[in-house]
Amino acid sequence: MTDDLSDFEKVPFDPASMPTSSLGITKAVWYRRPWVLAALSLIVIVAISVVIDLPRPITKAQDLTSQNASIKEINADLAPCAFAVKETFHFYNQNVNGKLTSSNLAQMPKLLNDDEIACSFASEPVYDLTNNLQVEDTAAGKHIDRMKTDVQIWMTDYALAAIKDIQYLFLHPGYAATIRHLAKQEVQLATGRALALSDEAQAEAVLGPGLHALKIPTLPHLSGT
Repeated sequence: MTDDLSDFEKVPFDPASMPTSSLGITKAVWYRRPWVLAALSLIVIVAISVVIDLPRPITKAQDLTSQNASIKEINADLAPCAFAVKETFHFYNQNVNGKLTSSNLAQMPKLLNDDEIACSFASEPVYDLTNNLQVEDTAAGKHIDRMKTDVQIWMTDYALAAIKDIQYLFLHPGYAATIRHLAKQEVQLATGRALALSDEAQAEAVLGPGLHALKIPTLPHLSGT
């Protein structure tokens, strides 16, 4: 018997019409490939970060509230050192003028050491002022941030140096070189205070009235300097 295939319709071969083998390799659409997804995720993260970091509009009232909050924190961190340096100056003047008893003098090493710590980076308020306080970055905030730096220098440089000089003079009364250095710190403390208040005045010129006062003390003149 002869196989006659002439009756079958000749249909062109079309690979697309063939069933897909279960063993075939399925290729991911390009936008579903892992490296594309990872790149898109990174772009989204960067875009979100940029949007978050963009300066946001702030009203003058909001700015005033924010800067007052910063000044409140600055005053709180400044207070222990301000008290300490005023106390040390008082002790020095009392000692130079012969008004301390032997009992008073016996307490001086501990009291002066406590005052020294209050103005050093070993003090938590000083650490907080230096590392934790972030001032709102506005036109007024730039002045308040400079004021914060002035206060930090006033505390950890001039006040601390003056307290150390006075500690030394309790042990070596009348030592000329230390007295000269102490006199220099006395001037620096007054100058640093003036700078900080000037920065605050410039911030107030931007914001208008209502800014809290910086509580940086005027110190008594030191006898013999």
